[in-house]
Amino acid sequence: MHTSRTAPAGERIAVVDVLRAVALFGIIITHCAQGYLASRPPRPGFMNLTELDAVVANLVMLLAVGKFFTIFSFLFGLSFALQMHSAAQKGAAFAGRFIWRLTVLGLIALVHNVFYAGDILIIYVFLGLLLIPLRAVGNRVLLVAALLLILNVPGLVLGWRALNAPPPAAEQQMTPQLQAQAAQDVQRQFDIKKSGSPAEIIRLNLTDGLESKLVFQVRSGRLWMTFGLFLLGLCAGRLEIFRDSDVHRRFFRNLMWGAGVAAAMTTVIGIIRPAGFQVNSVADLLAGFSRTVQQVSLSAFYLAVVTLLYWRKPARGLLPALAPVGKMGLTVYLTQTVFGVLLFQGFGFGMIGELGTAPAVALGILFFVAQILGARWWMTYFSMGPVEWLWRSLTYFKLQPNTRGAMKPA
Repeated sequence: MHTSRTAPAGERIAVVDVLRAVALFGIIITHCAQGYLASRPPRPGFMNLTELDAVVANLVMLLAVGKFFTIFSFLFGLSFALQMHSAAQKGAAFAGRFIWRLTVLGLIALVHNVFYAGDILIIYVFLGLLLIPLRAVGNRVLLVAALLLILNVPGLVLGWRALNAPPPAAEQQMTPQLQAQAAQDVQRQFDIKKSGSPAEIIRLNLTDGLESKLVFQVRSGRLWMTFGLFLLGLCAGRLEIFRDSDVHRRFFRNLMWGAGVAAAMTTVIGIIRPAGFQVNSVADLLAGFSRTVQQVSLSAFYLAVVTLLYWRKPARGLLPALAPVGKMGLTVYLTQTVFGVLLFQGFGFGMIGELGTAPAVALGILFFVAQILGARWWMTYFSMGPVEWLWRSLTYFKLQPNTRGAMKPA
């Protein structure tokens, strides 16, 4: 027996909105630290103009890069479970509506990708479709599959096979000429993003940008790691672990300590032996695995800490103030892109390569503060963010009510 502090069934789970807001905070920091480049930089540390920039860049790499997208992806799978449960309670068909809902999101993602090649939504759309046939699979099977994918076990297998494969033939090796050509292509893309016309940037995003994104997702293992996070979120949604209870508080305390220890150990390893994407030895392979564990464990630590802090004071403090940001998370994510591309790219202020990492991150934090204030104001009068309203209206082929208190639960 345990004391339950859960909200009634069907009611929105506020801590999930808070977690989504925290993920979006980390995402804008990550993107600003990389100058919203979304491609290979022309040189390592191209935004480190001062010693402070280098320090901030290293901290962002250790503490933010990949971690908040991990939480964001996990919450996508969780939302899938919540939507499925809501449809079951209403006796409504789910699969067809969800497919169409993802199709609409895909159209939004394509428009987003026109202006920013770092869009992640288009990956979510294709992976989200794979959740539908798995919705009847048991939690134990999903949990095992999720952990194998999240820890990038397929990448470990592929890396081990590559280490033990015969050396590539001469015609397959990266010659100095090909290396020079690749460097020129990286510089060309950077120059277009910095000072190119809108038409040039759009063309680049829809060609090389999409191709580079797919190659990165596969080579880094992010593609199946993201799907593993979807599966883990699906399990978490089914088990309702974000419903406040003594049992769930104990679970998150254990998760906080366990993940915290693993994150601390692998962070130290990452400082001593940084991992790259090239695997030329067993040491490289193990360093890459350690980086994966660091990313996953630190993400879990953040998630557990935020959840416990919110449950401690659900009506006071900073965390409850973040909930409106999470409620309109799609709008916030897209407006962050508007801020980033206007600040850094050619059809805006073109500050990429001229603004250091530290001031870029500071501006990102200031913009997120503005988003908090804007979201709180918006949600005072409306039930959904503007993009969420558009998404819902297109999903149901009907303009949806959006005044405060007029919207029915999804």
